[in-house]
Amino acid sequence: MTANAPDTYTISSRDIWSLRSASGEAVWGWITAAFTAYWMLFVAGAFLGRKELNAVGGVVILGVLGWVILERLWVRLDAVVVVSLTSAVCVPLLQIVSSSEPLSLEALFKHVSLCLVMAASRILQLPLACKSKVRKLLVLQILAILLISFTIYRGTSWDGGTRHSGLFVNPNNLALIPFLLLFFVDPVRDGLILRLATHAIVVAVLAFSGTSGAVVAYGIGLGVHLRTLISKRWRRFVYMLIPVFCVASATFIAMNGMRLLPETRLTKQVSVIGVQLQNVLQGGDVAYYEQERVLGPGTASGIWRVAHWRRTLATYFDGTFTQQIFGFGLGSSPRMMGKLPHNEYLRLLFEQGILGFALFVFAWRQIIKTAPAHVRYIGLVVAIYSFSENNLDNFPFMALFTLCLSARGVSDSFRVSIQQPFVRKWRMAVQRA
Repeated sequence: MTANAPDTYTISSRDIWSLRSASGEAVWGWITAAFTAYWMLFVAGAFLGRKELNAVGGVVILGVLGWVILERLWVRLDAVVVVSLTSAVCVPLLQIVSSSEPLSLEALFKHVSLCLVMAASRILQLPLACKSKVRKLLVLQILAILLISFTIYRGTSWDGGTRHSGLFVNPNNLALIPFLLLFFVDPVRDGLILRLATHAIVVAVLAFSGTSGAVVAYGIGLGVHLRTLISKRWRRFVYMLIPVFCVASATFIAMNGMRLLPETRLTKQVSVIGVQLQNVLQGGDVAYYEQERVLGPGTASGIWRVAHWRRTLATYFDGTFTQQIFGFGLGSSPRMMGKLPHNEYLRLLFEQGILGFALFVFAWRQIIKTAPAHVRYIGLVVAIYSFSENNLDNFPFMALFTLCLSARGVSDSFRVSIQQPFVRKWRMAVQRA
C-alpha cells in the first residue's frame, strides 16, 4: 500500500448489499415459498373445516421471516423497527402488570406477530415487489385465491345473497385481497392495458364482496394517486375545493338529498346515517331490523357502526386513568362490547390505550410515508378502510401488504465511510462464513 492511500473506503450501498449473505431477490424467493405454503394450508383448512391450519401457516411465515432476518442482520434499525418491537414487547407486559384481567392469547399472538412482520419489513430492505423475479408467482397465488372464491367456494352469502365471502370469514376480509395485486404492477414496464386490467379485478372483487367501506377507501386512494396527472398550478386549486366539497356533501346528506341519487347499498347506508345520526349521538336506540326491512339488507350497517363506535368511546372514557393509558387489554373489545369496534383505530385505543395507539399509528404512518410514490396510495386505501373495519386480524393480507409497502430497495445515492481495517475484517468474516 502506498503512503498516499486513504484511511477510509467510501463504498456505495450496492457494495454493502453484496457483503450480505442473501440478496434481496433471494429473500423474495423465501417469502414466496412461505406464502405458497400458507395459501395451501389456508385452502385446505377452508375445505376441511380445520381453521387451525391458518395459524400453522402464520407460524410458517414468521419462521421464514426470522430466518431471512438472520441472513441479513447487518442493517440500520429505523424508527419503525424500534417502535414495532417496543409495541410487541412493552404493550403486553404493561397490560399484564397494570391489569388483573387475563390477556387473550389469540389476540396477543396476532399483535406480536404483526409487530414482528412490521419490523422485519424494514430490516429486510426488499427490492420493489413489482421488479422482483417472483412477482408472477405471487400474483398467480392471489389470482387463484380470488378465482376459487368467485367460483367453486363462494363462501357464506350475506345481506340476502348480494355479498359473498369466498374463502374468507366475511366479505370485508375478501375485499382486502385484490389490493395486493396493485403492488405488482410495474408503472414503467407494464402497459396501460395490464394496469387497467388489474384495477378492473379490484373493482370486480369489491362488487362481489359488496363492501362499502372498501369501495369508498379505494375511490379516495385512487383519487389521491391520480392527482399527479394535474399540474401543480391547478393542484392547489383542487386542494382548496376539497373542504368546500366536504361541507357541500354534509349539507346534501343532512337535507336528505341522497334520495335524489340512484339507490344502491351505499347510498341507502349514507341516507340512514343522515337521518339517524343525531339520535345515535344522543344515545338513542335505532330499530336496525326495521330499517333493513324497509330499505333492504345491510342498509343499517353504517348507522350500527356509528352507534357501536359511540358505545366503545363511552366505555373507554369511563375507564380508569391506567386503562386509558395502557388499554383494557388485547382482545378485550369483543369480550366487553360484544363485538369488535369495526374501526381499527378505536380498537387500538380501547385495547392498547393511548400508548399502544400512538406507537402503532406512528409506525403505520412512517411505513406509508416512506413507501415508493407509485404504491403509497395502496397504504392510504387500507388506512382509510380501517376506519370502518378491523383489518389487522387478516394476517396473511397484512403480512404481505406490509412487506410490499416497505419494499423500496437501497438507494444508490447513499454512501457510507468505513474504516479500512473494518472493511478487511468484514470481508474475511463473510468469506469464512
